[in-house]
Amino acid sequence: MAFSFIQIISFIYLLVTSPCIASLLSHHKECLALFEFKQSFLHQPYASFDVGKLLKLDSWRKITSNTSNHDFDCCLWDGVKCSDKGHVIGIDLSQSSLHGSMKSNSSLFNLVHLQMLNLSMNDFVESQIPSEIARLKQLRRLDLSNSSFAGQIPIEISYLMQLTLLDLSWNPLKLQSPSFEELLQNLTSLEELHLSSVDISSFIPPFLSNFSYLRSIDLESCRLRDQFPSKILHLPKLKFLNMANNPILTGSLPEFQNNTLLEHLDLYSTSFAGSIPESISKLNHLVYLSLDECYFSGCIPFSLSNMTQLTSLSLGQDEAWAFALAYPSHLSKPTGLEICEKRGMHDWISKLINLESMSLVQITMYDEILPSLANLTKLNMVILMGNHIFGHIPSSFMNLTRLRMIYFIETQLQGQISSSLSNFKSLEVLCLMYNNFSGRLELDTFVGLTKLRYLYLDGNRLSFVTTKNHTSEENLPEFEVIGLSSCKLTKFPSFLRLQKKLIYLLLPNNKIEGLVPEWILNNIKETLLGLELTYNSITGFHRHPNFLPWARLEVLELG
Repeated sequence: MAFSFIQIISFIYLLVTSPCIASLLSHHKECLALFEFKQSFLHQPYASFDVGKLLKLDSWRKITSNTSNHDFDCCLWDGVKCSDKGHVIGIDLSQSSLHGSMKSNSSLFNLVHLQMLNLSMNDFVESQIPSEIARLKQLRRLDLSNSSFAGQIPIEISYLMQLTLLDLSWNPLKLQSPSFEELLQNLTSLEELHLSSVDISSFIPPFLSNFSYLRSIDLESCRLRDQFPSKILHLPKLKFLNMANNPILTGSLPEFQNNTLLEHLDLYSTSFAGSIPESISKLNHLVYLSLDECYFSGCIPFSLSNMTQLTSLSLGQDEAWAFALAYPSHLSKPTGLEICEKRGMHDWISKLINLESMSLVQITMYDEILPSLANLTKLNMVILMGNHIFGHIPSSFMNLTRLRMIYFIETQLQGQISSSLSNFKSLEVLCLMYNNFSGRLELDTFVGLTKLRYLYLDGNRLSFVTTKNHTSEENLPEFEVIGLSSCKLTKFPSFLRLQKKLIYLLLPNNKIEGLVPEWILNNIKETLLGLELTYNSITGFHRHPNFLPWARLEVLELG
């Protein structure tokens, strides 16, 4: 049967415009757009140990007339996800060593079916987020974190009303116009809101407490101010809340209900105040709780003992103690928190058997807490600072062999430091500053502690005894910081001649005589940042150098 010309044209038209063929044509264009996007950036692999994570783009082959069907199909490329109809709906190029500016005319914005876009952990050299992102109206998940985007966040992101994840954190971004309120007002489907380090400089809009799908809010270091809407803590699906490092953000803890799912609560370095409610124990899913460097006052509730899922607990007033490690100084006024229960602290702390880290700073307590820590066999970090804790370190404490960090600073601990410290094979930091420890402490105690990098014994009544055994000295850790003030030293410890990685060396308030030896000048020329030799009987430098050899030196104290 013969076909007329019109019938043939009609047949071809129907064929080309059928869903199948139209989809194929669109798919080809989307693959071209993807490859063009790749070509617009430099691809510079990182160090060899990361290469396994950075090979996604190697499968993105150039599309030519000779390209095989396998290479042509961008749905088979690493990091690309397609729908059943062949549309590109997902791109994951996280940590793919992309380097270059994001242009407003990028072919990426032609992929209008995209539902997920992850470009985190790349380097877009402080380019702005293009307003053309509004073309991706199907986006549900947008992750541009840690990618060196900069400047104003465009209002067009607020047009992406289907977003469930918005992560722009750890970029030098700011929110002025639009404001925080304007950015969020249409994004009512959000489940995860992560804007840490974005300069928001605003209040938190109260309507955020009506976003019932929210599971995770991370607004650390955002310069937030004014009153935190406490109803946010009652969101039915909320599991993660981080408001840390917003020092002028005020607020208080509400009464909690049994139906909360909260697992992570971080209010570190905010202006939250008031009391810690007894009902905090109803947060029975809570794993992480940080309330330090706030303005809470009153009694620490005994009900904390019911929070047996906790792995990290931080309470108290921090007062920049980390800086004080390098430049020791006595702590200032204590926090308003105190142990009021007659049963004492040890009765409830010993029940938190899942604790991995604990920080209790400047809390008013008069108690022997250390014996109760023996039950916390999962501990890897313990910080007790500025508290009235009496007695010796009990032998049971030496069984906590998972410990990586020990900070006992300005407590009332006394007695001899046990040689059993050598049991702590995972120890990285040992800080026993400003206590009442006395007696001899042998250098050999630290032999075999291969991970130990920071050692602070300042401000006690110890006699630090160095070894004459050169084999022992060779098996010592490679220290980065050594603080031995007031340790009754009469000369520069000989083991220092084998230390090649020292950053800070603090030897004040001893009885060291004579010249600074030449090996201190030569061994750590490239690493030393701080040297303190005050209040000794040092008479000068060996060979009287005309210049100091330490290339990176920031602090030198010889008073």
